[in-house]
Amino acid sequence: MFPQNSAHMMGSSGQRAVRRGSGQLCGAVFRALVVVCLALQLSGGAYAATKACNQHEELCARAYNDVTYISTHASFAVTSQTKPTKPGTQFKGIKEQLEDGVRGLHLNIMQGASASEVSLCYPDCTVNDGGVLEDTLATVKTWMDANPNDVVTIFLEGVGTDASPSAVVRAFTDSGIYKYMLPGKPSTWPTLDKMTSDGTTLVVFAEDPNIASANVKGSFIPYAGTVLKLDGPFSYGAEWTCGPWNRTTESIMLIPHFIVQTSTYNGATYNNMPYPFSLGTTNGYQYESHAVVCRGGQSIWINFMEVDFYDQGDVKTPTLKLNALPYDGYNVKDFYPDFFDADPDAPIVSASPPLSASYLLSLAALALAVSHTLRI
Repeated sequence: MFPQNSAHMMGSSGQRAVRRGSGQLCGAVFRALVVVCLALQLSGGAYAATKACNQHEELCARAYNDVTYISTHASFAVTSQTKPTKPGTQFKGIKEQLEDGVRGLHLNIMQGASASEVSLCYPDCTVNDGGVLEDTLATVKTWMDANPNDVVTIFLEGVGTDASPSAVVRAFTDSGIYKYMLPGKPSTWPTLDKMTSDGTTLVVFAEDPNIASANVKGSFIPYAGTVLKLDGPFSYGAEWTCGPWNRTTESIMLIPHFIVQTSTYNGATYNNMPYPFSLGTTNGYQYESHAVVCRGGQSIWINFMEVDFYDQGDVKTPTLKLNALPYDGYNVKDFYPDFFDADPDAPIVSASPPLSASYLLSLAALALAVSHTLRI
């Protein structure tokens, strides 16, 4: 398999010395080669030392709809984890969510105290009143001011909402966040690098067609024809499903991954109350398996996994995997054979002549092939 040399004529101590030296040489060379190749493969080779988009250099070269993002259901509906006084869907506020890596915010909009005001409520304002839309948008804008290389998506949720379209537009303009908005649905989704360079780092989708048709710096982007929202939410014990299967022109996939329950609050019964139990499972292996199954059954990429209590369990690792990014427990050593370690008992590897360029390239190709498996 390997060319013979004088090492075969040596005694056992000489063989071990050659093995050790050869292993160190090959290991060092191959480690360096794999690091470079993986960086080029995962980043597209253009942004290795420039900037990080959504916290990762590798994501800059990818189109907006080729990235998986963590998103939070009813992002504003915060409750206490230790002493809850009301039902909620999250234990941390929106600013903390953004700091933790959440990039999709779902805002359930309703008419506020007057027709000119828009409130955020879930399931209605008597259960969890998240305040007015403009205040939340101002919080997001402040965070975006300090993080110009991060793309954030807002989902305005609620079909048949009584929120005034003009009041929604006013909340975006008065908060100042409108300046970051992507001006309408593009024919082709731009890369994160393009969006961050242009300063159009906010994408806004509107579920209600009346809201979607209201204009601010262009338009809100309607769910219809753009967002493929899969089945959900789910009741405890139900099977995670991935329908509907009627995609037409949609280019963004949204997967609701949270559990609701029927319960009574302040004398009223609700069918969609949060279920703050078994979160280690729901936001653990079930999150990953749900994503994998839905990706296998649909023809577009998984873009948003919408969750309750995102900080419970582990939704970050599966998201990193879907984006082919390094995660805890992963290292470059996973990509090269054990016999390249400086192990005295390793097989004999010739130190003379040096390993050929073609042989190193073949090993690099193997490493790159393995790296593709990170992206399911």
